[in-house]
Amino acid sequence: MTQLEKIRKRASENRKRVLLPEAEKDIRVIKAALELDKENLAIPVLIGDPLQIRDLAGKNSIELPELIEIRSVIGEDEDEKFSFFKQKLAHKNPDDEQIEKICLNPLFTAGWLLERGYGDSAVAGSVASTSEVIIAAIRTVGVSPRSSLVSSSFLMELPDGRVYTYADCAVVPYPDSSQLASIALDAGGTHLKLTDSSPKIAFLSFSTKGSAKHDSVTLVQEALSLAIEQNSKWVIDGEMQFDTAVVPDIAARKAPGSALQGNANVFIFPNLDAGNIAYKITERIGGATATGPILQGLAKPYMDLSRGCSVEDIVNTACVSALLSD
Repeated sequence: MTQLEKIRKRASENRKRVLLPEAEKDIRVIKAALELDKENLAIPVLIGDPLQIRDLAGKNSIELPELIEIRSVIGEDEDEKFSFFKQKLAHKNPDDEQIEKICLNPLFTAGWLLERGYGDSAVAGSVASTSEVIIAAIRTVGVSPRSSLVSSSFLMELPDGRVYTYADCAVVPYPDSSQLASIALDAGGTHLKLTDSSPKIAFLSFSTKGSAKHDSVTLVQEALSLAIEQNSKWVIDGEMQFDTAVVPDIAARKAPGSALQGNANVFIFPNLDAGNIAYKITERIGGATATGPILQGLAKPYMDLSRGCSVEDIVNTACVSALLSD
């Protein structure tokens, strides 16, 4: 059983409530909702204008079952929603017209419902950009008190069944040491929830244990210290080159005192250049299955999709979001 199959199986055992705010614009979202419902993977909630959603489904020869819930952006609790955004965005001093526009936005409505506890997670991004999804998430559910920023990770499954987590590969271009530590701890939490395996975190660099001197190496060393201070229970080490993190024989030579011993399963890249390049090389040349980007650091799971995603991608991301809501 692949890791994704395990994730889907675990999702089906809990059937979380997943909010889908792009249903009126994307038939892929409607098809994904049908699969989530049919396979008992989650309880999908389509958010948007019910007439537009049913019209889009009809144009694609799909009859939506009555049991699939459609939640309009306009409802009896509009006053409550208006007050929520007025208070949440008070620092930006928006006028009433701007708040009303936000209230009609399905992305923000999904975040508001998620914050209220109406859903367990939200999934968007097949139409909206990553920045639009992140802004909606931050301005509704907000950043987790355990995190300092929103970042991302990718779950990478190799053809031989090995599973790794890469971070950050999609959101934070050049994190400082504090941000890198937060990314690492959030990635460890993501790995634990999705794989049920204890994270073994490696802070990667072109240097291993001080073999090179550079400001970027110092930054990684500082991030390592901060991460260990904040979580002494997990196995965390660095700075180290990739081969030292994954090959026990090389680890024994280059970092003989490392607690990782060449068995890292969570890799923290020093910047977005390295992380993004690495995950795509692993996917395209290594034949790995990449699941992500998985947004992390939010108070509640609000997942982002690629605009080129398939129906299956949306289904899998919904299952991932369901596991992260526990």
